[in-house]
Amino acid sequence: MDSEGKTLLDWAIRLCPDSPRKRVKEWIAAGRFCLEGRVVTKAGLRLLDPGQALTLGAPDEAAPAWGHRKRIHPKLVLVYLDSDLAIVDKEAGLLSVPTENQSKISALEVLSNYLNDIRGEATRRGFFGSAAEVKPLPVHRLDQYTSGLLCIALNDDARRSLIKQLRSHDFLREYIAYADGDAPEASGIWRNYLRLDEKGYDQELLDEPEEGTTEAVTHYQVEEVYARHHVTKLRIRLETGLKHQIRIQAAAHDMPLIGDRIYHPSTQKAVGKKGAKLPYGFKRQALHAATIGIVHPASGKKLTFQSKIPGDMQDLEMRLR
Repeated sequence: MDSEGKTLLDWAIRLCPDSPRKRVKEWIAAGRFCLEGRVVTKAGLRLLDPGQALTLGAPDEAAPAWGHRKRIHPKLVLVYLDSDLAIVDKEAGLLSVPTENQSKISALEVLSNYLNDIRGEATRRGFFGSAAEVKPLPVHRLDQYTSGLLCIALNDDARRSLIKQLRSHDFLREYIAYADGDAPEASGIWRNYLRLDEKGYDQELLDEPEEGTTEAVTHYQVEEVYARHHVTKLRIRLETGLKHQIRIQAAAHDMPLIGDRIYHPSTQKAVGKKGAKLPYGFKRQALHAATIGIVHPASGKKLTFQSKIPGDMQDLEMRLR
């Protein structure tokens, strides 16, 4: 078929290669596409190659949001994208952001590579209004071997707004964890003071404030109890968000996370010992960032994203039952 025979739907699909055909057709009907600044709603309209004259997003409207899951790396799924932010779901083992001592790729770099690849030029035009390079910016982090949802800003204004939400405790972060121990209550609050060691890697926990400490506040709720193993499944909500906060506080309250190689005494002993078995055969901390809730930096709308526990944690749960 030559260019003259192509429909608006065909050209719109080229403009949004990552979106399903049905969704693009719905966007056309809803008036989401403009041709030379004018809304077009007939998917069957035939036209020559419109080039940059065809755009996604009606005049004076907010940029569209993309809400279907797309795997952009073996360990990273893009969950949500608009012109201000992205939500990604990372697997254990992938860094959140680049670090000085690690040569491995991070979730931030994967997203940047995906958005700025030459194949993503149409996506950039659709979401950001131009083909210019997009620079993802970190808002918060997950430990390398913690899985789950991560929020990434796509411009300075969005990052400032999201960090402000973090500091005012309006940024919802909920985790699912499997703790080796019994919770004293069905729900509660862990309140301690943390201080990084000299290397800046591990945390030291104190019950009272001292010079260089920062208060850490974590809310927990028991989801399930595996009485035979004295293991507890917890839903955890961060009020503050310090490095290793959940992990060290859980350990300090006699509920170290299964698989935690730093703060679980039994796992610590097993690591590096020839023939030693890790408790429950679990190879990383049993911690998953399951829920993120934010106020959108531009629209002011409340957005909530959820992620199911990954396969290794599902298998762990089956073994515990």
